[in-house]
Amino acid sequence: MANVGLGQLTAVEVDAVDYVSIAAEAGCRMVSLFVRQPGSQAKFPLTTRDNCDAVKTRLRETGLQVANIECFMLVPNVDIEQFRSALELGADLGARGATALLYDNDEARVLQNLTRLCQIAAEVGLRVNIEFMPLAPLGRNIHDAVALIKKVGAPNLGLCIDLLHLIRSGGTPADVAAIDPALIYCVQLCDSMDLSVTNDYAREAGAERLAPGDGKFPVQAFLKVLPAGALIELEVPQPADRPAAERVKQIVAAAKRQIELAGI
Repeated sequence: MANVGLGQLTAVEVDAVDYVSIAAEAGCRMVSLFVRQPGSQAKFPLTTRDNCDAVKTRLRETGLQVANIECFMLVPNVDIEQFRSALELGADLGARGATALLYDNDEARVLQNLTRLCQIAAEVGLRVNIEFMPLAPLGRNIHDAVALIKKVGAPNLGLCIDLLHLIRSGGTPADVAAIDPALIYCVQLCDSMDLSVTNDYAREAGAERLAPGDGKFPVQAFLKVLPAGALIELEVPQPADRPAAERVKQIVAAAKRQIELAGI
């Protein structure tokens, strides 16, 4: 069965050390970690130089690895050089990649910033994942994101394909199957009862997702078109009306059922 990772957005009410423990207890083999806030209003628990030794100790104790570090927001006034310390921290944690969100509608500036981000990431041995989404002003769907990747031309730049963003942007598993599989660095699974194409779903994206298989998304069809060995991460934020450990166990179990049914 494919390796399953956990996205930290799934359990943001616990600190990074406890989050790693919860992921391990639920049967995950990898985690993604927030090393930067995804926006000025966000107050997510971060992994920083202050707590990174404790996080690394828990990773070592549980045997979990770090998939991606988040979030690297490309906003109009961003100074990419300020990302270096967070990227170095990610490399120290053993991360594979860094996730970039394109919140800037100036394509020329985004291309310049992406190029520099990829250069710094390459220096510390990281890939860069563009997470496309209709919520952002640029790179709103899989086709736009692929076009940006080709324009940048960096060998360490690829895609993070979140199934929610794929569906909300009008994408399908066939669109995923049609792109170069080498561009797919990681995917994120969740589900919903709503198949709407819309850019008005911020609340759902941040707090109201279903476990894979609990809704109407083409989860198995999506899984079947992924390249062999693709990193499958669960990003399923839900209301904190149950303990995080309980929610995560249910989400991981549901995802593993879908992975098994998909035969990967």
